[in-house]
Amino acid sequence: MKNSILLSIFLTIWASSALAINFDGTNGINLNFGYDTEDNYPEYEKSCDEQRMREYWMSDEEYSNFLYEFQETECATIYKLGDTGIGGGRVFLITDEGRHGLETSPVQIKNVEWGCHGVSIPGTKVNIGTGKANTDKTIEANCSPYFDNELASDLVSKSRAGGFSDWYVPSRHELYKIFDVLGVHKVLEKSDPNLSYPSYFWSSTQANNEYNYVQNLTTGAKCWSHKALTLSLLPIRNF
Repeated sequence: MKNSILLSIFLTIWASSALAINFDGTNGINLNFGYDTEDNYPEYEKSCDEQRMREYWMSDEEYSNFLYEFQETECATIYKLGDTGIGGGRVFLITDEGRHGLETSPVQIKNVEWGCHGVSIPGTKVNIGTGKANTDKTIEANCSPYFDNELASDLVSKSRAGGFSDWYVPSRHELYKIFDVLGVHKVLEKSDPNLSYPSYFWSSTQANNEYNYVQNLTTGAKCWSHKALTLSLLPIRNF
């Protein structure tokens, strides 16, 4: 009888000790369910789309720069000519195997005077890759319109098409490239007697102090246009 009581007491003490939870992890039951430390718990991995999302604190410029750098990651979108670009326009030039390039704006700006009539803007160039610098030079010149119109450089600097603010006027060869790659850009408006020619689009390349290079994106015709005429404008941006 005494032996039975002693055995019962021993088993009770042993079970209590075996089932005791020591929070220092030295004895007792391990409740980490297969993970040694808190650091080894699995972390949630964001999808590429989630990583690409804009943070609330990013300015337009910061977000644009972020996306440019993001295109160097494993989550990069690989673009082909004619694809819809990051800003919602169409891709007409690609570099780095489709990670970067140029896209048109999804929004055409209509009835725009170039301005700067009689003013020479020194240093505007024709090559692909020079449109941004050409546009900046024109903005810095702070020209006046020939008529009472808003100028192309002012309107493009205000554009927020596709949620971006880094649009600019294409250079002569950038404009030509748009037509060569994307083909006809349909313009519904017709020319009128009031010096308005909506099928013709401005480039940011100056021909001389009275004319800029332009192109008809319906027919492909290339020519000069007097800076006082009102044409159309198709901004572009880098991605």
